Amino acid sequence: QHYRDMQDMEFTIENGNLFMLQTRNGKRTAATALKIAVDLVDEGMITEDEAVLRVEPKQLDSLLHPQFKADEMKKAECIGKGLAASPGAACRKVVFTA
Repeated sequence: QHYRDMQDMEFTIENGNLFMLQTRNGKRTAATALKIAVDLVDEGMITEDEAVLRVEPKQLDSLLHPQFKADEMKKAECIGKGLAASPGAACRKVVFTA
């Protein structure tokens, strides 16, 4: 409640004592940023205007791209991994030559 945002906290325990080292706003995905903003409004911690300002336009753009359903992803067989060139998902034949 104090920071009115999700926090990433660092702490240590020495000789049975808990020491808080630092805290900062936590990193989040676009979907998580939107959910946190809505939850904070629902809990009365921030206004709707503040919530809108907390979600970056680029984050909203990434939410508009097609995505695979989470339950279908669990059923799928992973055939490779890599870094996404853009947000979203696509399905078609894989071609390795011109």
